[in-house]
Amino acid sequence: MEAILTKLFNVFSIFFEFICFVFLFYCLFYFCSFVQFLSKAIYMLHVSLVFVHYMIRTFSSFSEFSKAAQELGLEMDLQALTTLDVLFFEVYKEFLILNIRDYGENPNNLLVLGKNDSLFYSEKPLAAKDYKLFRLTMQEQFGESTVISFLALREAMNSYSLRFEKLHTDLDEVEKTLEIDKLDDLGKAFRKLSDKLDDYVDLLLKLRDRKVPQVNTKYISYDYNLLSTKAQHTLDRTKNQISRIGGLRSEIEVQETQKLNQRIGYLSEVVKRLTAITIILMI
Repeated sequence: MEAILTKLFNVFSIFFEFICFVFLFYCLFYFCSFVQFLSKAIYMLHVSLVFVHYMIRTFSSFSEFSKAAQELGLEMDLQALTTLDVLFFEVYKEFLILNIRDYGENPNNLLVLGKNDSLFYSEKPLAAKDYKLFRLTMQEQFGESTVISFLALREAMNSYSLRFEKLHTDLDEVEKTLEIDKLDDLGKAFRKLSDKLDDYVDLLLKLRDRKVPQVNTKYISYDYNLLSTKAQHTLDRTKNQISRIGGLRSEIEVQETQKLNQRIGYLSEVVKRLTAITIILMI
């Protein structure tokens, strides 16, 4: 009888230990889930606080942007910059002034970068998620102005890329017909794009020199290098298309020369026949 009780006790002990193990497992599981949830909540709160604290002042209204720049002490005619069809870069007192023009309906993307404030004017507002990707960079000294400058540069590059693809498609169509007027128009458009990209690549190099503290590219070196590579690649492709247009023009000139020679040959034959007829009539 004692042996039976001992066995029953052992079975109940094992069963009890199993129940305790399962209970502890579920407690641990729910505790880990709670810790994970709490960590995510703290992280999202931290991101939100960082984003709010480092909020960049953006404007879609030029008058409000100009007024904010004047309140910072910037004495410059910003309106005049919007009429210049070039990429503008200038250090004025403690401000860095940039106008990164693209191919949008309103091509101006103006930046006024100071020691403590960053103002950005564009009718194409940037998404909040773009800032959050660089939330850690924005906590660095001049990280805020570095990020907004990079985002504006990246958006302009996207505009240049779209413009190139559009012109490239148009050139493929013109190549089939060899219409000289359309080819000349495309040549002008490609040369204008090449000039913009030349200025753009030059601007990237100036900013990389780090002679202006407002844009410190070492914070975003990987993304900045990718952007520089894309810009140079698009510039090279644009120049290749200009050379391609030159080749197509040569082909058109050869065809026109051949047609002219055919006409001259035809006229020579007509003159010979008329001469022969004239001689016969004189006889």
